[in-house]
Amino acid sequence: MDHKKILIIDDDVTALDIVDFLFEDKGFDVVRRADGVSALECVEEVMPNIILIDLMMPRMSGQQCVKEIRNKGLTIPIVAFTAVDDPEIHKEAMDAGCNLVLTKPCKPNVLVKHIEDLLQKE
Repeated sequence: MDHKKILIIDDDVTALDIVDFLFEDKGFDVVRRADGVSALECVEEVMPNIILIDLMMPRMSGQQCVKEIRNKGLTIPIVAFTAVDDPEIHKEAMDAGCNLVLTKPCKPNVLVKHIEDLLQKE
């Protein structure tokens, strides 16, 4: 895979480190943000190929961030990656504009496969 850019948005530094390492190892250029507000400030400049976002964050929820990204007219694939295993929360994320919702923890190879599958559909 040539250099694809992934924007990872999560307030958990450990989760950022793990996912960052995982995707850099797969040849991605990784951009990290700790919350939805800072992600919105950079998304149009960065123009990632895909976004991986946590739903439960300070300052702005993942769902609200996704809505704002969609309101900008951006069609970047977005994967919600959340510790909340609640079908209603997952539905809210999909309604906000996510392409996929995955529950943490998720096996690294499964996460990468989902991301690569979405990128192939681009």
